[in-house]
Amino acid sequence: MNSSPLSRRDFLRHSALATAVVAAPLILPSGLRGQNAPSKKITVGIIGCGNIADGHYGPLLGSPESLKVLAVCDVDRDRVKAAAVRVNAAYENTDCKTYGDFRELNRRPDIDAVFICTPDHWHALIAIDAMRNGKDVYIEKPLTLTIAEGRAVVEAARKYGRVAQHGTQHRSMKRFHDVAEFVRNNGLGKLDRIDCWIPPNNRFCDATWKPEAVPANLDWDLWLGPAPWRPYSSIGCHYNFRFIAESAYGQVTNWGAHYLDIGQWALGMDDSGPVSVEGKGEFPSSGLFTNATNVNFTVRYANGVPMHCRTRYEGGGTVRFVGERGWLDIARDKMSASDPNLLREMQAPNKPIQLELSKNHQDNFFECVRSRARPIADVELGHRTTTVCNLGQISMVLGRKLQWDAAKEEFVGDDAANRLRTRAMRSPWSLA
Repeated sequence: MNSSPLSRRDFLRHSALATAVVAAPLILPSGLRGQNAPSKKITVGIIGCGNIADGHYGPLLGSPESLKVLAVCDVDRDRVKAAAVRVNAAYENTDCKTYGDFRELNRRPDIDAVFICTPDHWHALIAIDAMRNGKDVYIEKPLTLTIAEGRAVVEAARKYGRVAQHGTQHRSMKRFHDVAEFVRNNGLGKLDRIDCWIPPNNRFCDATWKPEAVPANLDWDLWLGPAPWRPYSSIGCHYNFRFIAESAYGQVTNWGAHYLDIGQWALGMDDSGPVSVEGKGEFPSSGLFTNATNVNFTVRYANGVPMHCRTRYEGGGTVRFVGERGWLDIARDKMSASDPNLLREMQAPNKPIQLELSKNHQDNFFECVRSRARPIADVELGHRTTTVCNLGQISMVLGRKLQWDAAKEEFVGDDAANRLRTRAMRSPWSLA
């Protein structure tokens, strides 16, 4: 049955969190106290009950012998109630609690792990708060909205010894693993370039949009959270957040996070990044939506290999590796090559360089919750991939070539670009 959540005002007063989201002490969840990995069921909370969370219910609810979803949270009361109904139906009980404020869920000592499925502008604050309260975290892609937030999430994971998985599930799909491993082993010979094609925007908004009354079921102030205040409009809420730069960076971070991630993996750049970026995007001239409708940017690595990211209006998301021996295309549902022999060679065993193989992204996360190992899409890797997305976004906004220092995580000699590595947060929210 539902909990009786505090009002937001009462919660802020009682919890003394009005000045910083991350002011709680480290509390180890019940399954992780002591030196041993948990032997009981891993208990889970889900924060954000919309579109992206739907893909997690099946795996989470389908393993009742090892996992148990205890709570769900969303600022939309209709969505959180529907999520609780789904969880309770799977377990044939009424135990799943509902929350409207993520901090209440994060402070439950009986929850081991949290799935963060909110709009992008919330990822960092919720993840840091969860880790400081002793939770392991699965953070949907992109890891964070800004570069500075990404580094803060990595530092929190290391400081508090938390397992943190980035939701780039291509890392746990065998065809992507095989291509990345083949390229890493010079299967294409010298690599010439990487092409990443991402789908176009699938939502649009013209200049005729108007503010609307906030629905009774929605806490709009908390939905916005650290983002700048704006009047509510149904076209600017829920799924459509990704097309408004205050909350996300469009298809660059929605689809680019997946395919740019495989490029980084194949190049062996998981702990580094490119040295430059150059881009030019087409942006809306009016309306509520502000993210690029046509994406075109290139990052270049120290070995000279460029990785292009562009909008493709037919064919969906794909990454292509082009080398001396030909090309390989890889997407979620297919794989092709300029020469069929390349596909056969790719399956040869005992390659000198062997990449980690994960068969299921959620299972890999929970295995690491038990073992305390780092998952296949560890938070540092997620941060580096999300940074590539950010570099593309910043270069398109500024419209010029930028030099990037991956070690310092700053642009070289460009104050305007460096200011875009972070963002101001609306009070009372802060990374500090």
